[in-house]
Amino acid sequence: MTKLKLPHIAPVRFANFVIEKDDKKARTTLEFPQIPSLAMLVEAAAQSSAAFRKNDKESAYLVSLKGIKLLQQPSSMSLEAVIEDQHQLDKMRYVGFEIFEQNRLIANGTLVIAVQ
Repeated sequence: MTKLKLPHIAPVRFANFVIEKDDKKARTTLEFPQIPSLAMLVEAAAQSSAAFRKNDKESAYLVSLKGIKLLQQPSSMSLEAVIEDQHQLDKMRYVGFEIFEQNRLIANGTLVIAVQ
């Protein structure tokens, strides 16, 4: 596992480690201080997109959400995210995500990230 390099600190740092990664997909661990809300899950997915950073100087900002769905209410504070780098156009990156509690899909959607 590789620790994600993020500027976030507790209580708003949710994504911690990259479990596995290839060119298009990554799986990360998520830890929350309480049962997460949908907003916390979306922020965790955005933080997980740091797995696709090209270098330590690159930063990114969440600019848009698309098709965000809470499919089931989580009951745990330890979850996993699977993120997929779907498309990049200039400095905009489209990232699909799925959040899992064990093997149960609880949320999904697409984020648009501005990369600088």
